[in-house]
Amino acid sequence: MTDYSVTVTGVAVDLGGVMFSTAAYYNGESFFSFVFSESDVAGRAAENVSTTLYKQPVWFTNLWRSDDGRVFVCDGDGRMHHGTDAGDSWVVHDVSERALTAVWGFAADSVFAGGSAGVIYQWEGVAWRAISDPLGNTLTGIAGYSPTDLYVCGEGALFLHYDGATWTPIELPTNRNLVGILPLAETDVLVSGSGGTLFRGADDTWADLSQPGPNLFEMTFWRDEIYIGGGGDGLFVFDGNALRNVKSTLPVYSLTSNVDYLVAPGDNEAARFDGAGWYGPTYT
Repeated sequence: MTDYSVTVTGVAVDLGGVMFSTAAYYNGESFFSFVFSESDVAGRAAENVSTTLYKQPVWFTNLWRSDDGRVFVCDGDGRMHHGTDAGDSWVVHDVSERALTAVWGFAADSVFAGGSAGVIYQWEGVAWRAISDPLGNTLTGIAGYSPTDLYVCGEGALFLHYDGATWTPIELPTNRNLVGILPLAETDVLVSGSGGTLFRGADDTWADLSQPGPNLFEMTFWRDEIYIGGGGDGLFVFDGNALRNVKSTLPVYSLTSNVDYLVAPGDNEAARFDGAGWYGPTYT
């Protein structure tokens, strides 16, 4: 029997509490990845039903879902996979010659992706097209307030703003890798990274709020609090000045949320929090 390691690389959740996840299985030689849906996010009496929506012999690196149920998955071979959260209508697009590692959007016809080539690609409902030259290093984070107010970050303190026409580099006083971007308002954006790196601001004005301790990864705003993944150190809440660990038993690298649920993948788990308890599957 082949022994696989499993990594959950992306998550999303709908308004009813159904969670969607990408899990990459690796046997030391090759990858095989899945998109799953998990029915029970709130610990109801009924058992969780895990459904395979899609699978491919590649490394799925990340996932984003639109509010109307379109699912976008990027992979390590530079392709984008599109389907529905019902598990149908999947299509594959060759986008980049190198791995895609980040995908994020505003709607099913306004999605952005990037990765090892350092190029940002945009989907507007018909085709993927490059909207930047190579920006430098590997891109790890994409988020913004609108398609004409977009930020991207990456390795080696790479950080840029896009106004719909021009990419403007933002020079932060760090050489750390930047990973997470959280837009709270047009003039209030957080960017996080390795070594506790944390900056808050917009345009040319940024405050250094870096924290001693964990590497910081993706962020989300849920129930009036800022949550930050701390990798192997767990999940943190940031109050504007300091970090507070709220779950140390789950490695957290990516995060997302909606009005009712906070979800986070951790190694081979996909955990869901409804304010009362954590629930979710372990993939083996």
